[in-house]
Order: sequence, then structure tokens, then C-alpha cells
Amino acid sequence: MSDKDQHFYGGQAVLEGVMMRSKTAYATAVRRMDDSVIVGTRQLNTLGQRYAWAKWPMVRGNVVLLDSLTMGLESLNFSGNVALEDEARQGSAGQEQADAQQQAPRVTAADAGGENLGEKVLWLTMLPALALGIGLFVLLPAWAVDWVLGAQQATVGGAFGEVFLRNLVEGLIRLIVIVGYIGGISLIPYIRRVFEYHGAEHATVNAFEELGRVTVATVRGQSPLHPRCGTAFILVVIVVKILVNCFLGWPELWLRLLLRLAVLPPIAGIAYEIIHYAGRHRHSLFARALAAPGLLMQKLTTRRPEPEQIEVAIYALAAVAPEVALPEGFPEPERVSIGAGGRIIRHEEPPVAGALPGEGPGAAEGEP
Repeated sequence: MSDKDQHFYGGQAVLEGVMMRSKTAYATAVRRMDDSVIVGTRQLNTLGQRYAWAKWPMVRGNVVLLDSLTMGLESLNFSGNVALEDEARQGSAGQEQADAQQQAPRVTAADAGGENLGEKVLWLTMLPALALGIGLFVLLPAWAVDWVLGAQQATVGGAFGEVFLRNLVEGLIRLIVIVGYIGGISLIPYIRRVFEYHGAEHATVNAFEELGRVTVATVRGQSPLHPRCGTAFILVVIVVKILVNCFLGWPELWLRLLLRLAVLPPIAGIAYEIIHYAGRHRHSLFARALAAPGLLMQKLTTRRPEPEQIEVAIYALAAVAPEVALPEGFPEPERVSIGAGGRIIRHEEPPVAGALPGEGPGAAEGEP
């Protein structure tokens, strides 16, 4: 199958699970404490599906980022809700049968949203995370250059060499902050587990795109790195920012910080187009050269997965990809829907694998 005709899927790792998305839906598979798997699906209604302008080059990158952020946080909340259910069930495991039956309605109420992490938690998580990310990775490096090289203004026409040097130092500081941040959180045990699920997600997508066969054996033979990964996107953004910011000179601090915020949308648009090209032409020499630094960066955020983690990734991909069937021997998972904010919604008749409402899934444009 050619790159032009191939269906592309992508996703992310969550707590004890993996989210995979197609063009019209996403699914999140989570491993429960009793070793069973629950798979939640949610139909997409993105800007790109509703408006033609949202698919324009340079615009679509920002749209995809916004959609991916929302889907990612919903998936994380879904995995958190599964963990809350497990804790509630584990807490009642030692009680007598009669007490357990009295507890069951309360667990069902949680399914309906009473004890679920919902939309309010989603926004309370998203806004501080955005503020922290912008402050730590965008504004702090632009400010820190004055600590390193001294406070000085420069214009493109008058001192381009000085402007380029300061932007280069800013990019290096930004890279150090990001690497230090990732290295720090990787010391947390459950974050290392998330990185293993990240590797499982990439390897599963690689097995589908390279071989067309998705089993534990074929996935284990694949790399946990992928050119469409968001980690690679970060590195491309750093390089693009250096080049774009060189045309803005090096003004006084308040204006510099304001300009850094103003150019975020076009920089994200350019970086997305680069990643988009590299992902669709991954076997070309030029695309490999573009993807190489990002693949190196991914070594920080991925780990070799265990077979049970690969199984979870396969469950997630099979739920959105009609081309992928669950391998023989895989138990049927519990199938639910994901509500707004990541709530768990159960039905009298759970949705069938691959039978999602609306149009059939197509080529996903997001990163894996």
C-alpha cells in the first residue's frame, strides 16, 4: 500500500493504557487491576470534519493540536475513571456478599457520572497545564538569554549575527529545559509505565503500517519510535522558532515575550507541515533526514513495552481500525463509550468492535 493511499492512525499513552484515533473516532483501552481490559470509544466531531478551512495547510496544524489536546485529556480522564472504579471495587472485595450487593448501585452511579472525572476536571487540568507549558517552555527561555548573554537589544538589519546568536541560545535553553523536565518526570515509576505504553502505541502503529499484520509477535519486532510522534514535533518547533524569531530582531523583554506568544500559531503550522510530510513520506531520504532528530528525542519518552502492554495497544487500534482484527486468543474486552470530559458511559448493549457510529474511519492526520 502506498503512502498516498494508506490509512494513518495515531494516539497517545494514558495511565495503564493507550488511546488510538482514526479520522472519525478514538478509542482508549485500559488494563484493569484484575488484568481485564476495558475499551472506551468516542465519535469525533472536530473542526476539520465540520469546516473546509480547518484543513488548509498552515491552519490544520493548529486545529489538530487543539483537537489532540482535548482528546488526550479526555483519554487521561477516562483512564483515571477506570482507576477510580478499580479502587472502589478493590475496597469492597473483602466485604460479605450482601454488603457487596449494596455497594453495587453506588458503583453504577459512578458509571453515570456521579463519581467520574468530568468536563470540569478536564478544563481545570487543561488551563493550568497550558499556562505552565507556555511559561516554562516559551517565555522562560526568551527571558533566560539575558541572564546568559546580558540584556541587550539588536535589530535584524543592524546586527543580524547578534540576533541569530541570541535566538540560537534561546533554542538551546529551551531544549535543555524540555530534556530536563522529561528526565525529571521519568524518575517517577508510573510515568515510566506511561513511557512503556507510549512505546507500545508506536510499535503497534509501525506493525500496521509496515506489515499490515498486528499481533503481539509482529509488534514486538517493531521500533518504539515513529516519525509522526508529538515528541518529534517539539524538536521541530524549537528549530522553526529559532529561524522565525531571527526575523523579529531582539527587542526589549516585554515586547520579546509578546512576540513569542504572537508567533506560536504560525510556528505550530510550519512545524506540523514538516511532521506531516515526514510521516507520509517516511521512506524517502529527505523525510528520514527530517525525522532523525525527532526520533532521537523520542528515546526520552518511549520504552520497550511488555507483551501485556502491547495487547492493550492492539485492543485500542482494533477498536478504530476496520483493517485490524483482534488476534486469536484475545478475550473480548468490556466495551463502553467515553462521555464528555472522559466519563465512562455503559450501555445495555455495548458497541461492537469496529462498529462505530457515523462514517467509517479513514486516514488519521494526527501523530501516533
